[in-house]
Amino acid sequence: MQFKTLLSGRWLTSLLLLALVNGLLITHNYPASLILLIDLIVVLWYLIETYRDRVAKQNTINLIDTLLISLRQGDYSIRANEVQDSALSTTVSHLNALATTMQNDQRLLAEQQDLLKQIIEKVDFALMVFNQSQCIYENDYAKNTFNDEALNSRWQWYQGLLDKSQNGRVNLTINTTQHTFLIEHSICYMGAEPFTLLVLKQLDSILYQQEKDALQKFVRILSHEINNTLAPIGTVARSLNKRLSNEIDVDSFATGLTLINERANYLKSFMDNYVSLAKLPSANKSVESCGNLCNEIAEIYPLIMISCEENLYGYFDVSQIKQVLCHLINNALEAQLPSPDIELTIYAKHEKLIFCVSDNGPGFSNLADATTAFYTTKQSGNGIGLMLSRIIVENHKGQLELKNQASGGALVTFSLERITEKSV
Repeated sequence: MQFKTLLSGRWLTSLLLLALVNGLLITHNYPASLILLIDLIVVLWYLIETYRDRVAKQNTINLIDTLLISLRQGDYSIRANEVQDSALSTTVSHLNALATTMQNDQRLLAEQQDLLKQIIEKVDFALMVFNQSQCIYENDYAKNTFNDEALNSRWQWYQGLLDKSQNGRVNLTINTTQHTFLIEHSICYMGAEPFTLLVLKQLDSILYQQEKDALQKFVRILSHEINNTLAPIGTVARSLNKRLSNEIDVDSFATGLTLINERANYLKSFMDNYVSLAKLPSANKSVESCGNLCNEIAEIYPLIMISCEENLYGYFDVSQIKQVLCHLINNALEAQLPSPDIELTIYAKHEKLIFCVSDNGPGFSNLADATTAFYTTKQSGNGIGLMLSRIIVENHKGQLELKNQASGGALVTFSLERITEKSV
């Protein structure tokens, strides 16, 4: 391999030129000592350049190794300057770009983790993560609700809860008063070590089954999405590290870096969708014309049927209601029928405006879970849309209702506050 390297590229060209020069000198009867001196000078230059080239290549490989080690250790601040070896310059540029991307992702992930921590601290249930030897996290609700004795023997206390629980509920005495809690638990991993994730929600008030299911889905889907993102990133990083001992394949490095970037972007998109629920702004209501709203929807979806009574006005946030209608219409368009038949109808009923979106698709497969966060039947869906639509409608003091029509297809209705023409 080294012999082929020495006889390749510019080195092979140099040897051919040296042979040509020797032939010319011999033909013109130059002294043998002069020819030998020229050959020695060329060979010396050749050896020096070969050594410099090998040193430059080895320095570049060492630099790449240093960059990968820093990435593996979570230090994304190191960058490589321009390298002398042109064959590896593209690889170094890709690694610099990867370090920049991962540094930005690290900062964004830290911000999102801080946001998630603040959300968890605000919720009205106890959340704890522990195993038989230690408790690594508990929110303020858990610290303030359960006494120090229980916290010092978390695993034994947890086993006692399981023994006393019935149908996912357990009765606990706190400050001489008995309370009923919903108990949820699952396994999570930190550094390949299994931990128990325990959620205890007080059920002295009315328990909504949707909230219970949403909590279960949140724990399961969040861990699933994060694991599915981190696993391929780790595999690709280890694979790229092993390739450093062989010849550098720039295409393989580019493919690996593209995969890492794609998985990081997916995780960011997933977290952004969840944050959109937490950061939904308050409704900026004003008097709006339903006719104008229908015209705007018709420009976006020219093929659907729209019917609206004349001179209808409502009191709502037009941008948020438009967002709800666009999501409902998009859902209907994704029913995957050859010729989707979608209709938007707006009419007045007493002091309310009624909005109806109907289609001729297969309908809802599970009406009970359709508006639950993270529930979806689509391969590429995230389960946020209908949940966000329900929250927007409820912020307008309305109610989102889902039905399957007897003739086939789905029917979604919601109501908003009506403003009479006289009031306008």
